[in-house]
Amino acid sequence: MIDWFTNDQIADILSGTIVTIWLTILTSLTSLVVGIVAALGRSGHRRAIRRLAAWFVELFRNVPALVLLIFFAFAVPNLFDSSIRRSLFFDNFLVDAFGALTAIPVPYYGLAAIVALTANTGAHLAEIIRSGISAIPAERVEAARSLGASSFVVHRTVTVPDAVRVAFPGITNRLIHNLKNTALVGFVAVPDAFSELQAIITRTFEATQTLIFAAILYLALATMFEFGLRRVEAKLWRGRPVHRAIDV
Repeated sequence: MIDWFTNDQIADILSGTIVTIWLTILTSLTSLVVGIVAALGRSGHRRAIRRLAAWFVELFRNVPALVLLIFFAFAVPNLFDSSIRRSLFFDNFLVDAFGALTAIPVPYYGLAAIVALTANTGAHLAEIIRSGISAIPAERVEAARSLGASSFVVHRTVTVPDAVRVAFPGITNRLIHNLKNTALVGFVAVPDAFSELQAIITRTFEATQTLIFAAILYLALATMFEFGLRRVEAKLWRGRPVHRAIDV
């Protein structure tokens, strides 16, 4: 172990790494849900829903994740009067329960980080999944509808599963990028791995070695995450043609 890391600093890094891992998993799941909903909205027949989904994608895809983090953490509470700000954002049952679960010093900032990362990654995933939807042969959808399936059933059994399969390499890349974006949450007082390493740099002035360690840590996390996502992709394609074309 690096000789300037004390036992307390190692414990802090491990604690921060756990925060990074659960934040990555949680925001990846919520982003995937948001991305699917937005992709279906953009591919739908109702103009109002298409416009709303397009507005969501363009807004949250083009605003940097760091700006979204700071906006949701600091700007949103300031939109409300000081008389209700504390009870609405910092002192209520939901925030207290989240704080007890995560041990984040200011739980609302953790929730703000989840919302910001979900919005940013979900907007990117929407376009990736929409490309997967456009790759589905029309015959598959028409066949399901000819059997009397409702739009909900068609989406649940044909559109979404096939689109996710086709688009999964792009989804994997974006979710790994989401993992790297979690390194930004330290700007809103969420004690993730990188914020703990920054604190060590402040105390020890060993910037070069600590940043090299940070790079190795995130490389290891990204590699393990990619490995897990590839196992998921293999399960999604299990029993289908080797060339991974959608079987009509």
